Amino acid sequence: MDKVIERLSANNMRGYLVNSREEACKLALELIPAEATVAMGNSLTLRETGIFAALTGGDYKLINQFEPGIPPEENIKRRKQGLLADVYFTGTNAVTSDGELVNIDGKGNRVAAMLFGPDKVIVVVGKNKLVRDRTEAWNRLRTEAAPALAKKLGRSTPCAATGVCSECSSPERICRCYTVIGSQMPADKNRIHVIIVNEDLGL
Repeated sequence: MDKVIERLSANNMRGYLVNSREEACKLALELIPAEATVAMGNSLTLRETGIFAALTGGDYKLINQFEPGIPPEENIKRRKQGLLADVYFTGTNAVTSDGELVNIDGKGNRVAAMLFGPDKVIVVVGKNKLVRDRTEAWNRLRTEAAPALAKKLGRSTPCAATGVCSECSSPERICRCYTVIGSQMPADKNRIHVIIVNEDLGL
């Protein structure tokens, strides 16, 4: 984990190591500037650390795409607004030992915000998502994360039944956008903050 923190720094991203989900929540909230507009992607890790509850239940200027009862068109509108938030919260599917963030996404708004738009991106990740390299990252996503999420969501995809991605053409497929963030431009140094939690979190 210390090596990953060093590599993140070399890649112009700021890394942190905390021992518990409670520490992760405290630190993440402290990173929000005063009066900032906040948005977030869908993330089991954000929910497990209490960050999701803190943002939706606290006194924050939150663009909440998860508000119960909003129609689909309002949900899409808020996802787009999230790309211009001051601060964007998300998890990540894998972090390599070289300090790269590897992700698979469905609609793409989560990874889009990580790539460009928000002034600050706060990524929270459990130690179970640390991998050796991109090959191990993609293997983890194809055989663990994506199939488990598809099953959890009740999707009718082959991976939900077999536990392994088959590059299906199912209309319910959840893995459609593939990204690797290798580093940030010098002008964007420390735009991305990665909080590594010494616990297993998320899928």
